[in-house]
Amino acid sequence: MPGFNNSRRQLAHFSLWWLCGVALVMLVFYLSLTPVPSDVISVEHSDKVGHFLSYFILMSWFVQLYQGSRHLLLLAMFIAMGLLIELLQGQTTYRLFEYADIAANSLGALFAWGLARTAYASLLLRLEQRVLK
Repeated sequence: MPGFNNSRRQLAHFSLWWLCGVALVMLVFYLSLTPVPSDVISVEHSDKVGHFLSYFILMSWFVQLYQGSRHLLLLAMFIAMGLLIELLQGQTTYRLFEYADIAANSLGALFAWGLARTAYASLLLRLEQRVLK
């Protein structure tokens, strides 16, 4: 990402981790914009947990890759992504625009952002140092 080079964490496998993150973003877009299989068990509001977890994982992943100076920008990007996906879903005949989904997405990203100032934000760095020497 342009402008992010100065704030990258010193990860030995940064490019690999970044590509994994991009794959996660693409997966969220794909799963969000394709029809839901009719045989999926539906429990009321269970999809909100999925929304929360998806954006928590995305934000958590990219928090691992960049220093704190970029975390607020990442948060804004993921909140915007959640809004964009909901707008796109509203344009389909098989998905619905839901404000509750936007809230769940945003809360997931916010929760991960809140953990970004803790040791949680250096999990990949510690993994590289201990396991992937």
